[in-house]
Amino acid sequence: MTDNKYEIIAKEYYILKKLDNGGTSNVYLLKSMKNERNYVAKIYNSKCKYYEKEIEILKKISLLNAPSIIRLISYGEEEIKIDSYSEPENKQYIILDYCPNKDLLSYIMNMDGIDEQMAINFFKEILNAVQICHNNNICHRDLKLDNILLDENYQPILCDFGFSALIEADGQTKLREYLGTTNYASPEILRRIPYDGKKSDIFSLGVILFTLLFNQFGFQIAIPTNDLYKLIVKKKYEKYWEEIGKKMKNKKVENISPKLKELYVKMISFNPDGRPSIEEVIECINNI
Repeated sequence: MTDNKYEIIAKEYYILKKLDNGGTSNVYLLKSMKNERNYVAKIYNSKCKYYEKEIEILKKISLLNAPSIIRLISYGEEEIKIDSYSEPENKQYIILDYCPNKDLLSYIMNMDGIDEQMAINFFKEILNAVQICHNNNICHRDLKLDNILLDENYQPILCDFGFSALIEADGQTKLREYLGTTNYASPEILRRIPYDGKKSDIFSLGVILFTLLFNQFGFQIAIPTNDLYKLIVKKKYEKYWEEIGKKMKNKKVENISPKLKELYVKMISFNPDGRPSIEEVIECINNI
């Protein structure tokens, strides 16, 4: 490598290339000069209020040695010159393990969908990661297929804790930050009312389950006026599956396990109290 081609971060990692653009940060592929391994750096575009929160949560998770959750390697703030065209700027950064097989959304899209058993296997691993979070009073608040990476063995790795929150152990504290991605967001977040972070995560997991099974969303947005979601609100489940069946391209709804369909509609319940806990979801999945 030439002297001017690469920027060095934390006196150890040099930037190879940009991997992804985000609203608050960009992601870069790094290589360590110490062990020659690849890592990624999440470099924030400007001072970001979610940076400190993500560090706090990742540090707590790192103590748990959870293989299904992204591992924090390093973090800091320093002058970084991203490329030869830009001036050095003071940037906040987080260095994480590198997952070479992109994210789960890209994977299922490239595969043009996956079968039910593979969907269940992926979902079990995702549930295990979320259970670790919930058991340690962390709610993710942006669960989606894009935030589930695949490591070198195609094992799901939960990432992106920028919107996550630490909650009280008694579970009584309601959250009032309305964050996340619209397609995966719970009705209470969309309605901007105080909400239970764990129950909101369960809703997002329901959306993930459907997308894994069918390679498309079960509705566009969880509001009572949406053509499909209003059938969930009114508990017209047979009609819902009938309408879903009309929209399917490659899969038939009747081929999906009835227990899976029943679990899904509970997870996306309009009323958060009607949703199962993460333990109940795991128990159900393990019995299918």
